[in-house]
This record gives sequence, structure tokens and C-alpha cells, in this order.
Amino acid sequence: MSNKHFFFAVPLPSDIKASLNVKCEKMKIDFPFKRWVHQEDYHITLAFLGHAKNDQLKTAMDGMRENLMSFPSFELKIQGLDTFGRKEYPRILWVDLLESHNLNNVREIVYCDCISAGFELDKKPFKPHITVARKWDDAFGIFPFEKLKNDAFQLPKFQVEEVVLYETKVEETPKYHKKAVIRLSGRL
Repeated sequence: MSNKHFFFAVPLPSDIKASLNVKCEKMKIDFPFKRWVHQEDYHITLAFLGHAKNDQLKTAMDGMRENLMSFPSFELKIQGLDTFGRKEYPRILWVDLLESHNLNNVREIVYCDCISAGFELDKKPFKPHITVARKWDDAFGIFPFEKLKNDAFQLPKFQVEEVVLYETKVEETPKYHKKAVIRLSGRL
């Protein structure tokens, strides 16, 4: 078994990553989290695999290629911010997305293909998001949640055209590296 960590995700286009990073840079003063995610690492996780054998990865990807070959590309829209963890001292600051049945359907396909390949996945309900920061610095007191909720956080719509298998290399920055790409049928 490999000691590498893998996950399937929807990548963000470069222009959306850059715009999101500009907003995050401005937020760092008011929201002092200990770690901010590198711009190139922004993504929407569909299935976290953890350790993976090559044959399992191949089986999962073969299933996805077959099951996503007729799935059209679709749009997503970013809307607002939220947190995971205790509201006073959150673990994660994340960017929310408008509800998307297409994204939920793609996630269901990816999830099922990973289960069929023998992966044990998290059974929590899917909450699509983009993690932008981790670990609130409690030296600054309680997290100002009201300020976050009042923040207008809008970006243009973007097209989802692929699902990517990423490998995590925690010692590097950026730390997520593309290993394989599965294209949706409606790719432009």
C-alpha cells in the first residue's frame, strides 16, 4: 500500500483562483487564521481517498470515465463564506457555492465509483465548498462571525469541465498535484 494521499475534486479555473485569492488576501487582517490555503490548491473535494493502491485508483478512474462520458459540463457560482467547527473558534473558513444538482450528481458518480473500487469513504452528507483557511488563531479572541456573514462574497460563474485525481504532497507548496483528469462530455 502506498503512503501517499489522494482525492478526487473539481478544479477551479485560474481566473477564479486568482480572484478568490485577492479576496482572501484582503480578509487576512480581519480574520487571522493560522494557515491560508495557497491559491493553486483551491478545489471542491468530491471524494477523499487517503492511502490508495494503484489498482484501486485505476478501477475508480475507469468507472468514472465510463460514467461521466455523457455528463455535460455545467456552471457553478460562488456565494458567500462560512465555517466548520465551533462558531467561536472555527477549524475551517470556506467559500460556499450555489446549490447545483449537476455537482451533486457528479459527486454521486465519483463517490459510487470509489466505493466500487474498494475505497472506504466518509459517509457524511456532501457539503460542497472551497477551503480557504484553517485554524482560527484564538489569540485574537472569539471569531467575529457576524462580520463574516455580512461580507458580500460574489465571483463570476465558472464552467466545470473535468474531475481531477490529486495527490497530496504536504511538504510542498502548493501541495496538491494533478495525477489524472477525467473530462466531462460537454467540454468546450
